[in-house]
Amino acid sequence: MQGVQAGKILRVVRRSRGWTQFDLAARAGVSQQTVSQLERGNADAATLHLVKQVVAPLGITVDLVFRWKGPELDRLLDARHARTVNQVVARLGTQWQTVVEFTFNDYGDRGSVDILAWHSVSRVLLLIEVKSELDGLESVLRSMDLKLRVVPKLVARERGWRAVAHGSLLVLPDEVTARRAVERLRPVFDIALPARTVAVRRWLREPFGPIRGIWFLADTPGRRVIRNPGSGGRVRSKAATPIHAQTRVKAPPGASAKRPQVASNADTTPRRSI
Repeated sequence: MQGVQAGKILRVVRRSRGWTQFDLAARAGVSQQTVSQLERGNADAATLHLVKQVVAPLGITVDLVFRWKGPELDRLLDARHARTVNQVVARLGTQWQTVVEFTFNDYGDRGSVDILAWHSVSRVLLLIEVKSELDGLESVLRSMDLKLRVVPKLVARERGWRAVAHGSLLVLPDEVTARRAVERLRPVFDIALPARTVAVRRWLREPFGPIRGIWFLADTPGRRVIRNPGSGGRVRSKAATPIHAQTRVKAPPGASAKRPQVASNADTTPRRSI
């Protein structure tokens, strides 16, 4: 926000309260000259903390906005989110039919689902929310609840996906920061999204019944999803390993594990003494 416009807002709101500059200054704990400078749009020398201090008694909030090269900044901000979405789709595998960025508008309830997945065998509909970082817990949970309430009936009508069970997952990066954020709000998450990564992956292999949980996903740039030029959907890259295929190969009973023979670089040719 420009300084002059911010000053006008400050002055208008102050006058609507019937306060003088001295009244506001006293409540904010600053000088009258500081209030006057801000109302005239001279905020360049003021710190963000000082501006918030002055406007707080009026109930005005201040948001700090960074701008840089327009669309290029948006691409940088969206790059990690898009990569995580691709990884999730790849991990789901071919047993799930997926729709990326499913948008909806139902009598004013509008938004988009990062990944909408349908398991035709078990008739389970899964809504996945992808976050590069966890901020605004209340808004995230409210948004997920809204989507779980509105989207199933829409896809049943539009796509014929009539589910007998629904799932709602929050995907976060498998990083210390994200795990600490979840741990810090553990009492809330244990109720709203009780399942965790191991249980989530087990359910994704055999999706029977509902689930609500958090999936910590490691950021592996090598796993990606490519678009099939001959179809309208997406296909998995061969580099990705779907969840249902992530099993350990065991040796048959009675077979003994043998270590591979390692060739030696030493010269074994006998040497003749001179």
